[in-house]
Amino acid sequence: MISVQVVCPGLLCRDKGMIREAHSTATLILTPEANILVDTTSREWRNRLLSGLDGVGLSPSQIDIVILTHLHHDHVGNVDLFPRARKLAHQEESPGAGLEKISDDYEVVPGVSLLHTPGHTRGSMSVVARTADGVYVMAGDAIPTRDNHDRWLPPGLNYDPTIALASMERIVRMADLIVPGHGIAFPSRSKR
Repeated sequence: MISVQVVCPGLLCRDKGMIREAHSTATLILTPEANILVDTTSREWRNRLLSGLDGVGLSPSQIDIVILTHLHHDHVGNVDLFPRARKLAHQEESPGAGLEKISDDYEVVPGVSLLHTPGHTRGSMSVVARTADGVYVMAGDAIPTRDNHDRWLPPGLNYDPTIALASMERIVRMADLIVPGHGIAFPSRSKR
């Protein structure tokens, strides 16, 4: 049985179009094979991440796999808390030492897979978890906020808006529930 739980809801604050504050969502996927954490939020939110893990009865040493949707600082700020975990990032992100490079869509464990969803960055990945409650997609900044989804806007920071919108479409078609890069889970527009 696979379950998904947001352990640290992210935040994205803008002022006149400029990002003033950004902290990614950190999401826990519990499977029979591994405890998986998607993104580690910003360094400033280290205590919130630790409290969220503690709230579900886990310590950093009990995380087996860390998946980084992309390598911006607000998503990788606490990766150092998980020295024994496998750490996965897409090769287009130019991951350094200690990170496993993923090049294609990839099954991490049965029921959990990685989906290349470029647009925000060339190496942006989303994580798909098939649960009894439906298909969750942890979108990272391929869908940074619910507002991007609801207004059908690509991420404000992107290298190609057309590619970004194609990735959003791929996510929405597959997901029952979307966990954005910054916020809590919400139902996919295709499932409403």
